Amino acid sequence: MFFTIILVSVLSVEGKMRVYLTDTPIQKIGGRLYKQEMLTGNFKDPKELAYDSSTRNLYFMYMDDVLQNSGRAYVNIITKSSRKVNGISRNKATAVDGESGDVYFGSDNGLYKYDPVSNEATDIGLYNMNIFKIVIRNNDIYIIDANNHMIYKIFNLGTRAVRVGDMKTVMDFDVDYNGNIHFVTMCGVFCAIDGAQVVKNNDLSVVYHFLSDEHKTFGVTDDGLYELDCFNGTAKRVATLHFFPRSIIFGDYGDIFYALDDNIYRLKPISSYVVYNVKRN
Repeated sequence: MFFTIILVSVLSVEGKMRVYLTDTPIQKIGGRLYKQEMLTGNFKDPKELAYDSSTRNLYFMYMDDVLQNSGRAYVNIITKSSRKVNGISRNKATAVDGESGDVYFGSDNGLYKYDPVSNEATDIGLYNMNIFKIVIRNNDIYIIDANNHMIYKIFNLGTRAVRVGDMKTVMDFDVDYNGNIHFVTMCGVFCAIDGAQVVKNNDLSVVYHFLSDEHKTFGVTDDGLYELDCFNGTAKRVATLHFFPRSIIFGDYGDIFYALDDNIYRLKPISSYVVYNVKRN
């Protein structure tokens, strides 16, 4: 077995160097170590990751040379086998309903739903909307319409859209488990409490990616990962990222998935390891 030596930190006060020996690359995010595992490197510029815990499939969009446009595919995080999804030629958004396992795609001509039996995505409505972002939380579907960069909530099985608030120039957003909408516009970073009262974040002017677990929402910025406080309009830096992801989401059991260049990675928390403390002369 070959080992990779990763220098994580230097404890200068005690004059010790802490070195971790691993058989695979690792990443350190905050106080936690992760084993880095590449899931696939066969797709160009993958992004818009969406994970289905029931099938262990990770869905995403990518640039397809045959389509001369964006396509969609999935990779199984256990077998690492991948497959392209048929039925839509200009994919812009990807999302999975964590409760039902239903998979949705957005395009410039509406909303599509994936049929795993036929491996095809079929248009189900909203044909006049240019959907480039989908978020599904607690069985509710939200989208950004690229025609006006506003957020809409979807009803009637994907056939009716109702505008949420009056947020303009929205570039990205997420909905946390309490129903608060975190979003970024040309004017800064905001949070709509319960989808209504809007609070501007006083600490951040831009967030490139939002990601939420059951308790907290985080934002990826140029200098790391920040925990966002919706009610107070504040942000606390919690970790440095040694990579700048094209897309990043949480998975099961503390896993993190992210896309970088033409690769998609899985970060698995390391629960035990051997540490050698080497004294420096």
